[in-house]
Amino acid sequence: MKSLCVAAAIGAAVLFPSLAAAQSFPSRPITLIMPYTPGSSSDNEARIYQEGLTEHFKQQLLIDYKPGASNMIAQSYVAKQKPDGYTLIYTVATSTILPAFKEDLNFDLLKDLAPVTLTTQRTFVLVAHPSLPANNFQEYVAYAKANPGKVTWSTVGPGGALHMSGEWLAAGAGIKLLFVHYKGSATAELDLLSGRIDSSPKAFISALPIIKSGKVKVIAVISADRSPLLPGVKTVAEQGIPGYAYPGWIGIMTTGGTPGPVINQLAAAFKAAITTPKAMKMWETQGTTPVGSTPEEFRKLLANEMGVWKKLVKDNNIKSED
Repeated sequence: MKSLCVAAAIGAAVLFPSLAAAQSFPSRPITLIMPYTPGSSSDNEARIYQEGLTEHFKQQLLIDYKPGASNMIAQSYVAKQKPDGYTLIYTVATSTILPAFKEDLNFDLLKDLAPVTLTTQRTFVLVAHPSLPANNFQEYVAYAKANPGKVTWSTVGPGGALHMSGEWLAAGAGIKLLFVHYKGSATAELDLLSGRIDSSPKAFISALPIIKSGKVKVIAVISADRSPLLPGVKTVAEQGIPGYAYPGWIGIMTTGGTPGPVINQLAAAFKAAITTPKAMKMWETQGTTPVGSTPEEFRKLLANEMGVWKKLVKDNNIKSED
């Protein structure tokens, strides 16, 4: 009887290799590739994952930093790893924007990488210097229409999410904005506060102090949903650009071809990690919403965003180096 059970187990492993892989997963530490440097706000979020997954799996989650080239170094690395779920990557919206500009990427986002879960979303707002004669979104659009190419919008680099969300808003509202590209958000904020820049898209939690102080005014929520901390401020999508949403999300992906049962285990572990009491307290202080989506839900979001950016770039002849 024992020999029959062993034979059956071996047979199951041969017939269902992905199931066998899931049953033994993880048997060693997992590595999360970070496309940013240590000490960043993204790194702080990754530490929450690290603590939660280590507790969940009883295996370490190691963090390995591979910054540079708009996340392409990190993504290309993960795309080439063994498809076993032991190498993950911290992913942001840049990954869905890049294919719109670069047809020569050495990896395919949805083939060479596999979605695991959309972990969190952050609320972003469009803020403006008090001198701008617009106090809400309708007035902002009207002023920009009356002054084409004069209203400035800051970014931290061409082709990034801050830039592309502005291009989307401009195209959707039928206005022309002047994009000013900075090397970092600190310099952009200084120019906003001094009035050298008219408007900036900012994470709500980082903008909150200057909003409270009256140094800037809120024009609109540019994320998909209103913030409970700004209940009276409508989203851009509610005010004339259906579907518009700043992509302020964080997600996890792994190497393409990783067995589905392993990916599902990872998704469940991340959902547990982002809903611990410690994590929930952190999200609250940061204005972050925990999500913990299924792999398929995350895949749909990625595919949809890739379509949005490709159409936007093509229809408006946008160049990432402009």
